Amino acid sequence: MMRGRGAIAYLTRLVIERAIGLALFLVGSGGVLGPRGTLWFAVYFAAIGSVVWVYHAAPDTMEARLSIAETKDVTPTWDKVLLAVFWLLGYFVVYWVAGRTCDLSLPIDALAIIGAVIYLLSCVLTAWALAENKYAEAVSRVQEERGQRVCTTGPYAFVRHPMYSAIIMWCVSVVMVLFSVQVALVSGAVAVVIVVRTALEDAMLARELPGYAQYRSDVRWRLVPFLW
Repeated sequence: MMRGRGAIAYLTRLVIERAIGLALFLVGSGGVLGPRGTLWFAVYFAAIGSVVWVYHAAPDTMEARLSIAETKDVTPTWDKVLLAVFWLLGYFVVYWVAGRTCDLSLPIDALAIIGAVIYLLSCVLTAWALAENKYAEAVSRVQEERGQRVCTTGPYAFVRHPMYSAIIMWCVSVVMVLFSVQVALVSGAVAVVIVVRTALEDAMLARELPGYAQYRSDVRWRLVPFLW
């Protein structure tokens, strides 16, 4: 029963976060959604379906991600700060900026469609990573009480932080669909936050998680194969 209530609570939170993002976009645009805004928010809300799938495929992982309040005392300060900045920029600020600065008269063209597809693929990558790694909590820490082990299967066989790779894909896709220089700047700031978090978390895991140093030797790339 608790698991069912937890799933409903988490999905409700996702819907509310996206609804606030949509509302901020409309506030910024004066109530105009436009073709590209319609496309983005359609796929943005539809992507919640990937979370429903993960809840069926890996319910224990999702329950662990919900326990963020219980891990606040063992979460590094740097991670708390980075998570807060990411959450504000990626869920809210970017949509207010997009509403204010995007050309809402632009039609849905090939670039916008490709951007939407990239976003959906990022959701697939996130769901795949969550299904493979039962230790994928929302915060950066070594879970000694759960006997954490290095995950090397699925997308983790190609990059060490596939969920962060998915966020980088989001950074690219949102600019392709809701383009403006200002949106690109906010998206770039999110990417910087994720790169910094990746570097700090990777170093922490190498120090504290048995087997991770060898995993770093076996899987060279942190976020983007052949790049970093």
